Amino acid sequence: MSSKHNISHTTEIAVPIDFVWKTLFDLQDWKQWNKWTLLATKDASATPAEGMPGILKACYEGNDKDWQTFDFVFGEILHGDDKKQQQPVRLLTWRGSVASGCLFSGHHTMRLERIDDTTTRLIHAEHFGGLLPTLGLGLPYKTLNRNYRLMNESFQAHVEQKFKEQEI
Repeated sequence: MSSKHNISHTTEIAVPIDFVWKTLFDLQDWKQWNKWTLLATKDASATPAEGMPGILKACYEGNDKDWQTFDFVFGEILHGDDKKQQQPVRLLTWRGSVASGCLFSGHHTMRLERIDDTTTRLIHAEHFGGLLPTLGLGLPYKTLNRNYRLMNESFQAHVEQKFKEQEI
């Protein structure tokens, strides 16, 4: 069942897809641009992989206070080509649930698509399921929607600046 609280934001980034992916996949770098969500593997030295447990820290106000911690599992991580579109695609996903998803589930995706040699599309989405989202309970959905948009904007500025500095 689809939730009315599902979120999706798309942002174009004026940087080649491989550079954007390298920056997105560097979870340690998220602290430099992301005031709302931080991801880590449970084993801090491990490289994220599908099925690996992780820890998500969320700060709904983006003020570096009142961080909440949630367990999650990395979903599909794709660094390859979309065979249908014959285009490079990069995908980072994670999911969390409460009561095996009956009460709550969230499936978060950050997908990169190559527009051209110098431009990448970021599609940042989360799909919610379970009883709580159906009732509008469990999370501040309007705040999350705003935060994901702000995350896209912050990531775009960060990666474009980082790319520009690398070219100098």
